[in-house]
Amino acid sequence: MFKGTPDNLKDYDLPSELPDAVLDLEKVKHSIPSFHSQKLCEMIICDRYFGCYKEIGIMCMQELAKRRELGDTFLFEDAIEQGYKQLPELNLNTINVREILQQAIKRKV
Repeated sequence: MFKGTPDNLKDYDLPSELPDAVLDLEKVKHSIPSFHSQKLCEMIICDRYFGCYKEIGIMCMQELAKRRELGDTFLFEDAIEQGYKQLPELNLNTINVREILQQAIKRKV
């Protein structure tokens, strides 16, 4: 980690505090129909792997189901299963990464 400000950043007028990062679920909801089916699968895989933003995973599954009903032949079930299998197994017994990430997201600095 850096101690102090690195020389190459001293010339910039950086804010002393950064605003909290906020995920706008309404914005995501309105954007989902424009995403490619593979991207929707990747978002579902991230939800299942990290266990956060379940609402987004549900919205993505609903969009994939809607597309299937309209005749889309993309095998999203296979894409999700294969993508998930490619990820390394998380060992959450040593450190509860999910809890740490959720605390960091909710934390107000």
